[in-house]
Amino acid sequence: MPAKPSTSATSPAFALFDSRDDSSPAGAWLLTQLREEVRCTDPSRWAACLQTLEDAARGGAWVALAAHYELGYAIEPRLQPLLPPEHGPLVTGWVFEHGEWLDDDACEAWLAARAGSDVGGTGRMQPAISEANYLAQVERIRRYISAGDCYQVNLTFPLDGEAFGNPARLYQALRAAQPVRYGAFIAHAGGAILSRSPELFLERQGQRLASRPMKGTAPRHTDPAALAASEKDRAENVMIVDLIRNDMGRLAPPGGVRVEDLCRIEAYPTVWQMTSRVVAEPVDASLPEIFRALFPCGSITGAPKIRAMEIIRELEERPRGLYCGALGWIRPGGDFRFSVPIRSLFIDAAGKARLDVGSGIVIDSRAGAEWAECHLKSRFLTALPKGLRLIETLRLEPGAGYPFLTEHLERLAASAAAFDFPFDEAAFRAGLAQIHAADARRVRVTLGQSGDFSFENASLAAGAPGDSPTIVVSPCRVDSRDMLLRHKTTARALYDSELARVMAAGHFDAVFLNEKGELTEGARTNVFVERGGVLMTPPLAAGLLNGVLRRRLLREGRAVEARLGLDDLQEAEAVFVGNGLRGLVRVRVAGGAG
Repeated sequence: MPAKPSTSATSPAFALFDSRDDSSPAGAWLLTQLREEVRCTDPSRWAACLQTLEDAARGGAWVALAAHYELGYAIEPRLQPLLPPEHGPLVTGWVFEHGEWLDDDACEAWLAARAGSDVGGTGRMQPAISEANYLAQVERIRRYISAGDCYQVNLTFPLDGEAFGNPARLYQALRAAQPVRYGAFIAHAGGAILSRSPELFLERQGQRLASRPMKGTAPRHTDPAALAASEKDRAENVMIVDLIRNDMGRLAPPGGVRVEDLCRIEAYPTVWQMTSRVVAEPVDASLPEIFRALFPCGSITGAPKIRAMEIIRELEERPRGLYCGALGWIRPGGDFRFSVPIRSLFIDAAGKARLDVGSGIVIDSRAGAEWAECHLKSRFLTALPKGLRLIETLRLEPGAGYPFLTEHLERLAASAAAFDFPFDEAAFRAGLAQIHAADARRVRVTLGQSGDFSFENASLAAGAPGDSPTIVVSPCRVDSRDMLLRHKTTARALYDSELARVMAAGHFDAVFLNEKGELTEGARTNVFVERGGVLMTPPLAAGLLNGVLRRRLLREGRAVEARLGLDDLQEAEAVFVGNGLRGLVRVRVAGGAG
C-alpha cells in the first residue's frame, strides 16, 4: 500500500505573501502558528498530497504551498520515466492556524523588526554552466525547432553562491528594489525562500480561474514601445497564451475561456515585461484536477508542452526544483493564488544560495542575446547594495613599509571576488603609498561595492596589550556556516560589541566558540594554543577569518590547524592571540565566560 504523504510539525515559523493588485491596496498575507508540514516525495502520491492541503484549507486553515517543477513529470504519464532520481520533494505544504492581512506599512514594520540591525545579502552568484555550453544548448533547441519537434523551449540554468546575514533584511531590500505582484518570503526548517515573481500561475476566486503568463523581456532603459511592437516577443507571448487557453479549456465549459489584456507591457525596475491574462469560468474542479490540467505553467516550458519538457530534461543539467513550479497560498474555503516562482532565491540551511534564470528560445533567437537576457534578469538580486564594506587593517613601519602586504592583497582580492566587488590593486597600492609616518601606524582600508577605497591611519600605540593581557570566552556562539566569518567586513556588530564589553572589564580580547562548541577566533585576533611544543590554531571550517599572521605562520610551518574546544584552551601549555598589527601575544584565559 503506498505511503501517506509525510507530515511533521517543524518550522517554518511563518510565510509572507506580498500582493500588489491593480484593484486593491498593496500589502501582504502573513501566515503563522504552524500546525503541520505536509511533504510528498512519492510520485504516485502527488494528488493525495494536494488533496490533503486543499481539504485543510476547506476546513479553515491557511496553507502555504510549494510545488516543484519536477511535479510535472509525475503528473504526465508520458514524462514519468524522465523524473530525475534525486528530485527532492515534489510538493511541500505548510498548514497554518492563522492568517493576517498587513497593509504595506505594517508589512515593512514587521520585516524591519525581524531584521533588526542585521545585514543580509548574497555573495557572488556564479552561473552553473559555461557560456559556451549554454550557446550550444540554444543551437540544439533551434535545430529541434527546425526539425518540427517544437515551436519554443524555455531554457534555464542556476547561479550558485552563498547568502550572508539575515534573510529578512535581504527580503526587505528586494521588496524595496523590486515591487512585484507576487512576492513571497518563507522561512522553513531547510532554509528560506525569497521570491519576487511578477508572474501569476493561477488564481481561484470562487469558480473563476485566472492566469497571467509572461513572455517578452526588454531592458528598462529601452523604449517600451519597441517591446510592444516586437514580432518575436508578441509571437512568443501569443504562443504561450494559446497553450494556457487550451489547458484551461479542459476545465471550463465551451466558450468559458477568454483572453484579456493580450501583450500588455508592464514596468519593473530593471526590465519591461510583456504579459497577458487568461480567464476561465465557471470552473468546478479540485486542486489535483487543476494541477493535472495546467501544471507546470506553459510560459516556463515551451510549446508543445510535453515535447518541450522532454527537451528541457535532455539539456538542463540539474533539476529546477521550486524554480518554475508553483508557490503561493490557499485561504480558508479553498480560494488560492500561486505565482510562478521566477526571480526567486533559495537558501538552504548551510547558507548556500541558488538563483535560476532562463528565457524562451524560438527559431530566430540569438544565443548571445539570450545569454545576456538571462543575466539581465538576475540583476534584481545581483545589483542590490550589499550593505557592507570590506576591511583590511595593516601595520605600517617607518622605513620598512607594510610587512604583511602580500597577505593583505591576497585576502582582499579573494573577498572582493566572493562579494563581486571590483578591486583595483594598483589603486590600493597607490593609496597605501600616500601614507607616511614617523612611528608605527595602524592603517585601515575599506573597499566598497563600487570599487571605491577609503584610507585612515592612527598611531599603533593606542590599544596595546599591556603587561599581562587576558582574554575571556564570549557567551555568544557563532555559526560556522556564516559566510561573513570568513571575510573581514564592516558587518561585525557582535564582535565590536563583545570587544568593547570585555575591554571595559580590562581584558584584551573576547574569543568565540561555534555552534558545535569548537574554538574559532577572537574579536580582533586569531587564537593559537601550544600543546606538546606545537602551536595549533582552529581550521577555517570552524568559522573564522584567515588572518594575515595566521596565514604566514601556517605557510612557514610554524603553526598547524587543529579542531580545538574550550578544554584545549583552558588546559594549554600556553595561549597566544595574534594579528598583523600586534604579532603574536601571549595571554592568560580569564576564568568563566565573559
